[in-house]
Amino acid sequence: MKKIQKSSLFMKLILLALVSLLAASTPKIITYRTQKDFEKGEPKGVSINSYGEIKLAPQINETFNTDLPFVWAMAADQRGNIYVAGGNGGKVFKINSKNEAAEIFEADEIEIYALATDGENNLFVATSPRGKVYKIPFGSTPKAEDVVFFDPEDIYIWSMVVDKQNNLFVATGEKGLIYKVDSKGGHSLFFESEDAHIRKMILDRSGNILAGTSGKGIAMRISPDGKPFVLYDSPLIEVTDLLQDRSGDIYVAISGDALLKTAIPAVKATSTSGGQENSKFDDDEDEGLDLPVQNISTGSRGRGSSRGSTVYRIDRDGMVRTFWSTPKDRIYAMILNASGNILVGTGDKGRLYSLSQSGEHTLLSQLEDLQITVLAKNSHGTIYLGTSNSGSVYTLNARFSSDGYYLSDVVDAKVTSQWGEISWEAEMTSNSGLVFYTRSGNTEEPDKTWSPWSSSYYNPMGQAVTSPSARFIQFKAKFSTKDGKNSSVLKQVSFSYLQKNVAPQIEEITLHSAGDYYPGSANKNSDDSHLGKNNSSGRNGFQSQSLGRKTYKKGFRSVSWRTQDENRDHLSFDLFYKGENENQWRTLAENFNGYVYSWDSELFPDGRYFIKLVAKDDLSNPPAMTLSSEKISQPFIVDNKGPEVSEIKVRSQGKNTILSFSVFDSQMNILSVEYGLNADDWSLVYPVDGICDSKKEQFEIKVSSLLEGTNTVVIKVKDSLDNIGFGKKNFKQ
Repeated sequence: MKKIQKSSLFMKLILLALVSLLAASTPKIITYRTQKDFEKGEPKGVSINSYGEIKLAPQINETFNTDLPFVWAMAADQRGNIYVAGGNGGKVFKINSKNEAAEIFEADEIEIYALATDGENNLFVATSPRGKVYKIPFGSTPKAEDVVFFDPEDIYIWSMVVDKQNNLFVATGEKGLIYKVDSKGGHSLFFESEDAHIRKMILDRSGNILAGTSGKGIAMRISPDGKPFVLYDSPLIEVTDLLQDRSGDIYVAISGDALLKTAIPAVKATSTSGGQENSKFDDDEDEGLDLPVQNISTGSRGRGSSRGSTVYRIDRDGMVRTFWSTPKDRIYAMILNASGNILVGTGDKGRLYSLSQSGEHTLLSQLEDLQITVLAKNSHGTIYLGTSNSGSVYTLNARFSSDGYYLSDVVDAKVTSQWGEISWEAEMTSNSGLVFYTRSGNTEEPDKTWSPWSSSYYNPMGQAVTSPSARFIQFKAKFSTKDGKNSSVLKQVSFSYLQKNVAPQIEEITLHSAGDYYPGSANKNSDDSHLGKNNSSGRNGFQSQSLGRKTYKKGFRSVSWRTQDENRDHLSFDLFYKGENENQWRTLAENFNGYVYSWDSELFPDGRYFIKLVAKDDLSNPPAMTLSSEKISQPFIVDNKGPEVSEIKVRSQGKNTILSFSVFDSQMNILSVEYGLNADDWSLVYPVDGICDSKKEQFEIKVSSLLEGTNTVVIKVKDSLDNIGFGKKNFKQ
């Protein structure tokens, strides 16, 4: 009987209300409910489906460890046997239907990337480098030199298939060739690709070869007479596997990175009697080889390079659609299971996925090995997984694992926090169990300084977390089954915490240029301020630190600031000002909710001033728990009064008229001076010392022609804040 258990937040909130008053008053609740949420963590012996449900994974049992670092290839015969090979060591193993393993062959070369069997259960072994194919009769354990079947002049042999007539097709690199070899060893060139490597081949239901390349990432169909037809020219680099389902649709796994090395093994060139070079490999030239072959990117000819992979589906009408993508996993292998779902082996986390016909994925299991590099099925339907780092073989079973756990990602509460309750929603079945544990610490990665795992939490309605207060926390959900047939299904996990309240920090205060005005700042006042009353509270939603639109408004000044609050509290601000020689701060604005404030500085007497900003987290905390911090700005000058013109004098000097005067500004340097004589155009004039660079300047102007009668001179002075002052004098000459 199944029973749904759901969480309740009521008790959790009661608990949170009673915790220490040193904590921030707004509780934070973390909830895991989607596949994306749970995939941030680490599943061990559990699966995560597309609905975000976790249950025990199918049993995956290690059948055989090859003692090789890599398993690259597997093949099945018609008698229930599976053959396994890899690198670095040219060994081939046979695993019978009882999962008993034995070594049956060792090649001279060190890498085996492809295996195949024919209708008579003969085994073909393809080696690299110095690509060579061996044919091993069923039941024999021959020496390598006795069973060389095909020896092309190619470096790599990547894939092999056998058709119904027992013809062997051999796909190679670096030349991108496919050879056809009959049952007696007679061979011919079947197809030549424009790409350097043909990485994968399978036979479709009509006897055509489906092939995928590395470099351009092309999937193609090649008819029995060798005529190619491109099915898809992908934007990625390397086709890693191909599959055809029961309805005839084709699935192509393509990776953004290539498995190949860019370096080509050295070849020793020898002279022949015809003066040509012999390109056949010298058996003693091993030092020219750079092996083992591992995950190393190759040139992509402009194709996209990334660690991710994509599965494309090509339907019977040739329509290509993206079926599934994984941004971080590299797809190595695909196979159909008994339900018609596609199993996908990936690296570099050893993850096995199951893809439904609609493209929804389930993270079926995650192995300790870094890569699942090959998948195969024996004649009885048992699915085998071949892995690399280390090279092992596993079997996939229908029964659930006896136990497993889900380890969450580390949750960062940003500051030391009081933990509330953990609760969950699960579908419980008979003979299955589900319990939770937590641990906490103050380092981003769990280490020996963290608390030990707590005692178990067993009540899905909610239990108080017993791990000590800290910044980081992690939970573990442990699953178990007694009969292998039933598993609990976890649907949602929630836990809560209250942060210790930390005072907000004012990182920077910026005083803007005179005249800068931010219209939006007028809507951020919540109480009486120097500019008047406004009732906007600003308590709801995200509190933006954007300054908004800026305009110019004569006489206005603006100040802005940046803050940081570890609790992510909403903040309000008090602004004060005082003159340079004053002791008392005066209120400019209170309970202001924005991050830029503009005011009319003409209400201030000219002088040097300071701004004090007080940041408060009162919008997110009750009065008893509110914390604040303050910061004082650099001094700034208010100068709204124009410069003064004084001591205007007129005298004659020979035939010339001399005008002299002084200009003075109490706050800012003089920027420019112009004069106009008898309503004529303005003329720029320079001070006696030649440069306007001080608050007081002396001027003397020589007028070339002798003035007669009544005259008027007007002097216009501008300071560095664009304040303007005038002086005027009437005189008779």
